[in-house]
Amino acid sequence: MFNLLGAEAPNSFLLPGDINEFYWGTVAFVVVFGLLGKFAVPVLRKGLQARSDKIAKELGAADAAKAEALAEAERIRASIGNAEADAAAIVAEARTAATQLVATMKDRSIQEAADLRTRAAADIESQKNQAIADLRAEVTELARGAAEAVVRSNLDADTQAALINRYIDQVGA
Repeated sequence: MFNLLGAEAPNSFLLPGDINEFYWGTVAFVVVFGLLGKFAVPVLRKGLQARSDKIAKELGAADAAKAEALAEAERIRASIGNAEADAAAIVAEARTAATQLVATMKDRSIQEAADLRTRAAADIESQKNQAIADLRAEVTELARGAAEAVVRSNLDADTQAALINRYIDQVGA
């Protein structure tokens, strides 16, 4: 039959094979375990400690970044609140300025219209007076001409009728 440990006969149920092999195997195991404990465990501990330190450092940096982000978010919220208040103030100021501008422009246009009416009335009155003066001058000239004609001719009925008709024709033209 084929034996797995290479021993010719088993020692017992728990230790199959040669007992010397068991002793040397145990010694080799203890030596290897001791060497691993002396050389590998400190390196493993140092690596695990370095990893723990790195994780702690990263957690600290993450906490600092989170605190900084929260502070920045609060600053932005405050800035937004200030911007909204500033915008409302600017809009209110613009509305007030627009209302004042409308009132000023309305008053100015009313004043300009009144000034224009006054100037137009003065121009009309001036033109009316000029027309009356021109009319008086022409009527005076026509009356003087008629008076000269009357004085030159005798005033008989036919001459008087002709003079009146001539005067009417001149005034009508």
